[in-house]
Amino acid sequence: MEFEIITRNVELTPKDQNLVKKKVGRLAKYFREVHEARITFAQEKHRMLVDGYIRAKGAEIAASAEKTEWSAALQEVVERLEEQARRLKQKVRDRRQKGTGREPAWELRVVEAESVRSGTPRIVETTYVPVRPMTVEEAALELDSSKQDFIVFRDAESDQINVLYRRRDKTYGLVTPET
Repeated sequence: MEFEIITRNVELTPKDQNLVKKKVGRLAKYFREVHEARITFAQEKHRMLVDGYIRAKGAEIAASAEKTEWSAALQEVVERLEEQARRLKQKVRDRRQKGTGREPAWELRVVEAESVRSGTPRIVETTYVPVRPMTVEEAALELDSSKQDFIVFRDAESDQINVLYRRRDKTYGLVTPET
């Protein structure tokens, strides 16, 4: 593993560098093989910027924080990196538990608008929408990066089917079942 501490306009003592290595070293338990780890400290006027980056086998995570003290900023960066690493590890674990089985899908039928008005709905297209487990935040990120107007997902916390959709005013709406 290549571990690098970069400083800009700030000096770290060897004791401080050992503390940084110890805090970042705790994150190695989340990865099988870490290729590169980098922490950058930069001081600009009255604020301290800390950026963290870890590249491991099959994963890259990064986080940054801005505080008045470098130790507080470092702690925030390590917490953010740990949260990302924990989510990645959980995602891998969930995939392994599910095996190679196909995820459930909902059948989506598109009906011709004119045929509904005439009283005999006519289906013009049928597709299958996968229903994957994820959080609302993950669904929003996936919807934001796709061209679709909605996403059907199983809420990872409540295990209920939800629909997140894009509204005309560029905001999102969430449809959840009544419990």
